[in-house]
Amino acid sequence: MTEVQATVEFSVELHKFYNVDLFQRGFYQIRAIMKLPPRVPHKLEASLLNPAASELAFPAAVQDCTACSKTFQILYKNEEIVVNDVLLLKIKMLLDSKKIEESLNEMDFQLSLDLNFTDKDFTFDDLNSLQLISSRTLKLHFNLHRGLHHHVNVMFDYFHLSVVSITIHASLVALHQPLISFPRPLKNTWLNRNAPAQSKDYAIPSLETVVFGSNYTKQLLPDGSNFMVPEPCMQHAYNFHYNLCSSLLLAYKGLFNYFVTVTKELPSSRRMELEEIDVDARLADLCKQIK
Repeated sequence: MTEVQATVEFSVELHKFYNVDLFQRGFYQIRAIMKLPPRVPHKLEASLLNPAASELAFPAAVQDCTACSKTFQILYKNEEIVVNDVLLLKIKMLLDSKKIEESLNEMDFQLSLDLNFTDKDFTFDDLNSLQLISSRTLKLHFNLHRGLHHHVNVMFDYFHLSVVSITIHASLVALHQPLISFPRPLKNTWLNRNAPAQSKDYAIPSLETVVFGSNYTKQLLPDGSNFMVPEPCMQHAYNFHYNLCSSLLLAYKGLFNYFVTVTKELPSSRRMELEEIDVDARLADLCKQIK
């Protein structure tokens, strides 16, 4: 099996926070982190899109793989806070190059939204001073062709009755040979259940191994002018190239179609025109170029 490194990026836009009936006055903050099954080798990254100064208590921040919203103060019942934070959550993972679409469509992507609180003096340098008081987990139904584009109001539990309105966008943004090492999930059996945790990462394969397959070995031509690539290895390279190009073009087509749909709702003066690409013709051309 040849593995490919895929990157899926999620944009989580926090719009407004509604205090329905919170019992305590104080500082509140929302934290977002993506979750994947442990069996899938992956790494998480978090960042902010155009963080700007705000009249709220403290600005948005990133802590390890967790994106934190602005910290805001709640004083009154039925209070409405305009948050307007855009949190970028990126997942890099290893997938079977022959099952890219199938793997992504069946992937159990989950978004955890945590509501944190403190009623004490809060300093921006100490995010740990906020304690977790409520959490919600959203199961995200990602599809390679359609991506993910959804708006939802998330309500926290009865004892911390509040709502945050969010918009989520997601798309496949990159496919290539593995460039970083990924932690290898350990199998838990009765033989090693008490063994200490060990850090084992997947080895980064060479480009030749990824493109031509694990059976490929470098062999010089009889005249020593170049390397010889057996026909099965060349066929593996063609299939690998085709799978990557077709998956990326499929993601592009879905994103383009959504953009066109949204653009129709805008005033004509604010619309943008993008050149439409014939995905099938483009794929045929890309495959033709390497043969």
